[in-house]
Amino acid sequence: MKTTSSLLFLLLLLYSILLNTPFVAGTVPLLNLTVATDKPTYFQGERVEVSGTLRVGINPIPKWQVALSINFPNGTKLLHATLNTTQYGNFATTFTLPPKTELGNYTVLSSAQWNNQSSIREETFEIKSAEQGEGVQPQIPQKPSRLSPVLLTLIATGVAFCLIILGLVFYGLVAFQKRVEAPIVPVTPITPVRKAEIMRYKKCAKCGRTFLGVYTFCPYCLTFHGRNGYIERTTV
Repeated sequence: MKTTSSLLFLLLLLYSILLNTPFVAGTVPLLNLTVATDKPTYFQGERVEVSGTLRVGINPIPKWQVALSINFPNGTKLLHATLNTTQYGNFATTFTLPPKTELGNYTVLSSAQWNNQSSIREETFEIKSAEQGEGVQPQIPQKPSRLSPVLLTLIATGVAFCLIILGLVFYGLVAFQKRVEAPIVPVTPITPVRKAEIMRYKKCAKCGRTFLGVYTFCPYCLTFHGRNGYIERTTV
C-alpha cells in the first residue's frame, strides 16, 4: 500500500511539471518572452515586421500587453508601441522605414510583466543604404518552354525523316545521270552463217560405188552407212 501511494505521488508530480501548474505551494512557472524581426538586414524605405510570443511556462498568455521599442544606433527611440497578445500568446507589428533612415544597427526591446514577474528581450537588425539595395536585382523567373519533350521528339523525327528522303532523291538523280551519260557500246554486226550444203552423193566405204546421199544403205552392197567401223564419205 505504501509503494502504491509513493508511485501515485510521483505520477502526480510529473504531471504537474509537464503542465507547469503549481502543485507545491509557492511554485510559479517562469515568464517566457520572445521577440524577432522577419529579416536581419533592411534597406532604407523597406517594411519591417516585428513579432514575438508571451508564455508562462509552456502556456500562452492571451490578451496581455507587451511593450515594444526600437532605438536608433545612437540610443534615441525610433518607435515605441504597446501590443496586445492574441489568444495564442502571439504579438506582431509592422512599420516602414523612412527613405533617409540613419544607417547602422538598430535595437528592438520588448518587455512584459505578469504575476509579479517581468521579462525583457532584445533583438538587433541592420539598415543599409537604398542604393545598395538597387544593385541587387531580383531574379526574373524563366517562363517554361511551350514545347513539351514529346513534341520536340516528334519534330526531330520529322526533320530526320525529311533529310533521309532528300538524300535518297539526290542519290537517285545522281545514279540516273551517270546511267544516261554512260558510253553506248557499238553493236557488233552479226556475220551471216553460211549454211552447209547437203551432200547429194555418198561413196560406199565397202564397194567404193557412189550413190545418192538420201539413202542410208548402199544400194549395191547393202552396206549400212553411219555404223561404227565405217567412215562415211560424201561427194558433191
